[in-house]
Amino acid sequence: MNLLELTKVLIVFCFLLYACHLDLKSRTIPNKVWKFMLVATIPITTYQVYEMAFLNAMILIFAAIGVIFMAVFAYVLYRINAYGGADAKALICLAIIFPFYPKIGAFPLINSGFEIFAFSVLANSVIFAPLMMIALLIRNLLREGFRGFLKNPLYYIAGYRIPVEKIRFHNLFEFVDEKGKLRRVRRGIEPNEEIIHRLKKYGLKEVWATPALPFIIFITFGYACAVVIGDLIFYAVSHRSGLALTFIPLFS
Repeated sequence: MNLLELTKVLIVFCFLLYACHLDLKSRTIPNKVWKFMLVATIPITTYQVYEMAFLNAMILIFAAIGVIFMAVFAYVLYRINAYGGADAKALICLAIIFPFYPKIGAFPLINSGFEIFAFSVLANSVIFAPLMMIALLIRNLLREGFRGFLKNPLYYIAGYRIPVEKIRFHNLFEFVDEKGKLRRVRRGIEPNEEIIHRLKKYGLKEVWATPALPFIIFITFGYACAVVIGDLIFYAVSHRSGLALTFIPLFS
């Protein structure tokens, strides 16, 4: 087992978990989190790059292209508002920290995608959003029953009932307007103190809401999945199309 790689993977995972904690708590991740993550892993990454320079220069060139591609791609996604600035910084840092796909013993179990680790992390991140919707659906069916699902299927797959006093980082499917009328919408609205006050005054104990989860949580899940399993989208596409991706062993 590559102990240096394992150490680096665990260090980064701890930083990502801390970033998730900060984002859930305050919706803010200071830049120093990413700076410290880079500093903490620079010695290992530098050694790996130095070692690879002697073993296989072609892999080093491919790695450099991958880092540049991922940094540009992550920035473009940020510019088109696909996610926030902290998410872009996280992906760019992952591209720099992991110029080579981390391989630890038998992991990843199925593949290493295009050998661009940060790209595989992002690809996996996209998968976890629909999985969360399935989990919410099962939870709501068990708690709310099937009858409500026929009336409001969107609420069942995108949210859950939450006590009014526990509303924090949620978007509401139910709220009381300025005229004191209860309204239900298909696109969640961001609550403020006035909206919460009207809900309490109306006498509602619970309302349907959708959790406004930060994307860094999905990135962290995608990271763990990329390390342990591999690139899920790459696996699905390559097996469905029956492509013989023979270039992958060259970078193993």
